[in-house]
Amino acid sequence: MKKRNLIWLAVMAGLLGWTAYTILKGQTPAELAGAIVSADWRILILGIPVMALYIACEAKSTHSILRALGSPQPFRKCYFYSCTGFFFSNITPSATGGQPAQVYYMNRDGVSVANGTIDMLLVTIGYHTAIVLYGILALFTAGDLTEQLGGQVGFLLGVGFTVFIILNIAMILFLFLPNPARRLCLFGLGVAARVRPSLDRARLEEKLDGYIEGYRQGAVVIRKTPRLLPKVLACSLGQMACTYLVPYLVYRAFGLEGFSLWQVCALQVLCSIAVGYLPLPGSAGAAENVFLRGFQTIFGMGLVAPAMILSRTVSCYLVLIVTGIITAVGHAHRRRPCPAQKAPAQEEQAA
Repeated sequence: MKKRNLIWLAVMAGLLGWTAYTILKGQTPAELAGAIVSADWRILILGIPVMALYIACEAKSTHSILRALGSPQPFRKCYFYSCTGFFFSNITPSATGGQPAQVYYMNRDGVSVANGTIDMLLVTIGYHTAIVLYGILALFTAGDLTEQLGGQVGFLLGVGFTVFIILNIAMILFLFLPNPARRLCLFGLGVAARVRPSLDRARLEEKLDGYIEGYRQGAVVIRKTPRLLPKVLACSLGQMACTYLVPYLVYRAFGLEGFSLWQVCALQVLCSIAVGYLPLPGSAGAAENVFLRGFQTIFGMGLVAPAMILSRTVSCYLVLIVTGIITAVGHAHRRRPCPAQKAPAQEEQAA
């Protein structure tokens, strides 16, 4: 195993250990179990169709983009690609495994790597834009709840906002103004090369040109189908709304009142931004700790830990299991030769 992977595993183990310590410091396992069992499971079970819709929103984006690219795929296959993306994104650092896996399976179904890459590019732009829009709205409407996040989470939130906004601006700049973006990147590479002379500038410039070419092709698709990007953004807004809704379902499952749907969702928006950029598989450990800190006012000290367990189970761990099974079944199905491939072999044996 690579040294970098060992480091990330150690960081994750440390964060998860700290989370477990924080939870058990205030409650015994029996108390936690009792609180979890006391929740209204008729409300919690609504999280299953909500998260199924979460996957479906991204699948709809991919379905629309591939049609615009001239590589249409049935919606059920697009749903499989989204399941694959969720699964691999949540088991790899910085979610680096999700998009390559999706492009791989698209290619197995006859979609070119170039078109698969453009699809992932446009989906990512919609995803980041939705996060930034929700985040700005949450900051201005969450009121005093933002103060409950505390200094450490507030710092993570500030860094997260900065990262998401810079990435979004960069992607839009590459998409609509590729030449100025290229010149800006070349200037940055020049500065980096002077600071670090051993930097392989030629290789980095080659990779940069490859990325820019992908953005150019994406811009061509958008110009030909101007309704595509708004449709993708609408799907991304719906997708993110699904995951932000889960803590409110948990809130209502405990029979709590006093905070509105938007207040609870807005707090989840801010907590998600605070950990979304961290290079941890599924933000494991960090997401739990930020939830415990941020939602104390909403759930109270006695229920915040059970609420975190239920919320993360519904929005992440349960979906991870289901999408893992779907990915495994889909992968096994694609390894089987189709009837058209079997026929020649059977005819040859008969001859």
